[in-house]
Amino acid sequence: MRCAIYARFSSDLQRPTSIEDQVRRCTEFAAKQGWTVVDEFIRCDEAKSAATVAGRNALNALMVAAKTKPKPFDCLPVDDTSRLARYLPDVLSMNDILLYHGVFIYAVAQRLDCREKASRPLLTLHGMMDEQFLVSLGEKVHRGQEGRALNGMHPGGKVFGYRNTPLKIQRAPASMGVLR
Repeated sequence: MRCAIYARFSSDLQRPTSIEDQVRRCTEFAAKQGWTVVDEFIRCDEAKSAATVAGRNALNALMVAAKTKPKPFDCLPVDDTSRLARYLPDVLSMNDILLYHGVFIYAVAQRLDCREKASRPLLTLHGMMDEQFLVSLGEKVHRGQEGRALNGMHPGGKVFGYRNTPLKIQRAPASMGVLR
């Protein structure tokens, strides 16, 4: 069994070693199965959201490679389904395309083998949870930005035409108490 590996992290705020950790876990799993990792097909997308497959060059290159004959790999291990996509239609479509071309996805963290009969409902369930994570995250970010704005602070990002300059705020000594 020949394997490609796909890894991804979503923003430049994450540790770049996340990619290394994902590849290591997938490689270790493949070795335990007696599978061979094809180094040429270890691909990663750095600072790319899984909300869409657009602009994810490494993933798209693996999808193209999987369609070639003879196929260069039989399995696509990912550390977790969320590394593949956080939009359910993308997850299901990729799975269908890969299976059609004789390649299966294996999500190491969930122990999800997409060759198995029960895999589609499980992939759907994990895909829905992965998608919901983005919705919840967006709501939490908006809540935090709203709180900053209500406190008279800039909610984040850069404002066109202005320079962001940190302010040195003097805090009252703790002994002074809180004004009410």
